Amino acid sequence: MPGLVFTAALTGFATAVLYLVIARFKVYARLKHIPGPFWAPWSDIWLLRAQLSGRMNFILYDANMKYGKVGPKWVACGDGEALRKIGGVRSGWQRSFWYRGLRIDPYRDNAFSTLDDEVHEKLRAKLLPGYGGKDVDNLHQLIDEQVAGLVSLLEDKYLSTKTEFKPVDLARKVQYFTLDVISALAFGKEFGYLKADADLFGYIETTESTLPIMLATAFMPWFLKIMQSPRFKWLIPNAREMVGIGNVMGLAQDAVAERYGDNPVVKRDMLGSFVAHGLSKEDAEGETVVQIIAGSDTSATAIRSTLLFIMTSPLVYNRLQAEIDAGVEEGRISSPITDAEARELPYLQAVIREGLRMWPPATAALPKVSDRDQVVCGVHIPAGTNVAWVPWTIMRSKETFGPDADLFRPERWLDISPAQYRAMDQTVMMEFASGSRWECLGKTVAQIELNKAYVELLRRFDFTLLDPTNPWKSFNAAVFIQSDMNVMVTRREV
Repeated sequence: MPGLVFTAALTGFATAVLYLVIARFKVYARLKHIPGPFWAPWSDIWLLRAQLSGRMNFILYDANMKYGKVGPKWVACGDGEALRKIGGVRSGWQRSFWYRGLRIDPYRDNAFSTLDDEVHEKLRAKLLPGYGGKDVDNLHQLIDEQVAGLVSLLEDKYLSTKTEFKPVDLARKVQYFTLDVISALAFGKEFGYLKADADLFGYIETTESTLPIMLATAFMPWFLKIMQSPRFKWLIPNAREMVGIGNVMGLAQDAVAERYGDNPVVKRDMLGSFVAHGLSKEDAEGETVVQIIAGSDTSATAIRSTLLFIMTSPLVYNRLQAEIDAGVEEGRISSPITDAEARELPYLQAVIREGLRMWPPATAALPKVSDRDQVVCGVHIPAGTNVAWVPWTIMRSKETFGPDADLFRPERWLDISPAQYRAMDQTVMMEFASGSRWECLGKTVAQIELNKAYVELLRRFDFTLLDPTNPWKSFNAAVFIQSDMNVMVTRREV
């Protein structure tokens, strides 16, 4: 009898293994015509290791230059024209299940995580007037106040002189700035990071430790289904109870609560716009938290990376400051600079676009799938295949940006034909998913931040990297986690 039990168990085990092997071969066969790293066709481990390495952007770029396949059901696309077609309204492509990994509340979707196009469009319609600034009183003034807060922080605490040396981690201060901007716009009052000069609630520390893990789970649909199943709620940590992110969620919940009910508070801020356009209380809570996370990290990365390129490019640094100085002297730049004035500074606009191109802040896979077979870049892509974008390939295309596409050179944007400028700009704006039905809601606010920040900093200060050979710590986890961008700040003698 024991022998029969053992034989039955062994047979069952062998059958299960055989089934798994056959299933895996079927998956492999679907994409066997597309080359890839050795382990990529057989397991998601290759993608997971890349995601957790902190070098996902570079690894996908290298793989995309050599291969096309990066997982059992994954291909990587670095062709901007093909991706623009995928983002078209009637393209037949939808968001992949990967997006479910971007749920802050594991049991409720937000505008960024929903897979349903109809739900997504309805949410966007309610959110867009707020994000676009049309319903927000004093949008530009609120951003100006936070720019002034960043300037004051540097002047009051971190200004070095001939007799006093005060190094500063500029990466952290910039993140304080973007967190205060988005909270001021969202709630009508900033969190107060710049005034405190500290990581309030431990939010930054918590998100930096949890985001890489959270985004890694997006590559494991089976695990996501377990995490997001109410049956296993007892197994999963409650984000609302976590220090940092939980505090921000609590603040959002409190802010939302006062806008609903019998005697709601009415304000013309982003949250007020969401309410006015019919967003439910539950959706408002989720969207408010998402905008804090997504709206602060990407803008901070854009500012930090572009400042790094400026500081390590003396010709660019001098030319940009000269344009700013001339604008101030000729009365074309107010104090603070307006968004409209900034748009009239050609070299500033060239620097902003070149910074976004050289170091795109949002590098998540952002995969799309189709329920029918498709052809992408002349290659047959079976239904159900995740097509991920590779921004590092797209933004450094020599065909689009010239033979020196790997070089930070803002001059490439000047004195060129309108058609060439449009082609380059269309490509760089893909960082905001511009032109697609998934365009970034925060694009307008981000552009205003960039238009103001560089001018207000560089008109007042000079920045010197302490160690150009090791300028920062930068960890890529779909968004960038950056620190130790240590600089010396001195007052400019103009």
